[in-house]
This record gives sequence, C-alpha cells and structure tokens, in this order.
Amino acid sequence: MRRYQGIDGLSEPTFRTGDDQWVSLDTVVWRVVRALGGGVSPLVAKCTIQLSRHAVSGLEHVDIGRLARDVSMALRPERIVVTPPVVHAILLAYVTEVQDLGVVQVAEGYEPLRA
Repeated sequence: MRRYQGIDGLSEPTFRTGDDQWVSLDTVVWRVVRALGGGVSPLVAKCTIQLSRHAVSGLEHVDIGRLARDVSMALRPERIVVTPPVVHAILLAYVTEVQDLGVVQVAEGYEPLRA
C-alpha cells in the first residue's frame, strides 16, 4: 500500500478489525477515495480525516455541519482548499468505511514534526 502524505504532528492511527487484522490509515484513505469515485485526492482525504479526528477528540457531541465548516477553514493553512460539502462527503465515507471494516480498536500513532 502506498503511503500518503498527511499533516505533520497529527495522528496516523491503525485500526484493528473484528477479525483481528490491523488496517493503516492509508488503507482507509484509499477506500474513502475509491468510495467517492476518485473525486478527491488521497492527500485531501487524509488531511481532512486527520484534522477532523483531531477536532472531535474528547467531544461528546459533534455537529457535522459545523465540523465540516471548521475543517474546511482549518485546511487552508495547509494549502488545501476544499468546501464544507466535500469535507462532509469525505467524513461520511470515512465513517462508512470504518464501520464496514468492523473496527473494534484504534491505536493512535503520531508522525514526527518536520523541521
């Protein structure tokens, strides 16, 4: 599996499925891109997923519309311009893929910050 660039310093989780297989974030990203018919790049999908996961960590309730708007704006410093509806579509595809994989555990991992 090809490794996709993401946002330095944000989580690069690995997902354990119900059949005790480990799946990388890059594999999930590939599945999301495929589910969206190739309408977004792996870079956009991965950065959107990373930033969204970071934004919701510790929250009990998530307003998906607000999250999509916030993530859309937060991606701009990364030179990624994406609209809230696209962020929303990526997140729905991500949740669907995680559910379809039967994820039972998420092991967080972090990429080192580049100098």
